[in-house]
Amino acid sequence: MSFDAHEFINGMVKELEASGRGLPDAEIVRKIAAGEATKAEMVGGARQHYHGVTYHTRRFLSALVPRLPFELTAVVVENLAEEVLGTASGTGRSHLDLLFQFVEYLDYPREVVTEAEPNPDAVLSASWLLVLGYHRPWYEMFAGANLAIEYQIPPSYTRMVEGFRKHYGFSEHGIEFFTVHIAADEEHGGETIAEIFQQYATTEEIRRALRSAFFTGAEATRRCWDAYRGIPETPSGA
Repeated sequence: MSFDAHEFINGMVKELEASGRGLPDAEIVRKIAAGEATKAEMVGGARQHYHGVTYHTRRFLSALVPRLPFELTAVVVENLAEEVLGTASGTGRSHLDLLFQFVEYLDYPREVVTEAEPNPDAVLSASWLLVLGYHRPWYEMFAGANLAIEYQIPPSYTRMVEGFRKHYGFSEHGIEFFTVHIAADEEHGGETIAEIFQQYATTEEIRRALRSAFFTGAEATRRCWDAYRGIPETPSGA
């Protein structure tokens, strides 16, 4: 039977959804969607984003670039440019800046995120992404990060944005980090990955590695998102 990348991806995604371990089912997502999350818990989620993924994105993507087949270079460089410069979204700002904007909109200083001690789940998430960037075969990044994380961002953030608007009345400025990601990560998502897998996942060994990377990346990120507690309910100095 010939390999069908779309079928391969859909099978993994459905398996993850059935397990209940996908990012749209994360507790912080469900609480925001239901209007039950406190501002401190939202800032805790931002802390996990910062230490688990966002601060390190430029590092693992930059490490990946020289190991790629040349024809895939633009895909990763464009992703990196959006993360650091906001080129595709037109914001002209890094995703880190937009994350800090959200934290400060909630009346917390950015230092509550940047100076927090990373918890083990954030370290696990960041370490996995750095391992992909520096050490694993290049194609595992597209399963263990692009598919495992970015592919799940639009449905996850859509639920959160709906909750921010409906239950909290947050401004579009305040939630720009999330709305920008919905569009940006759709660009980095399924169809591009399917094309890459169709061309390069030529053996059962590679496909097993892709499955392993996908479920590892999804689980590491879910654990990171779920470890959002620990921010004080009152901002320091308030």
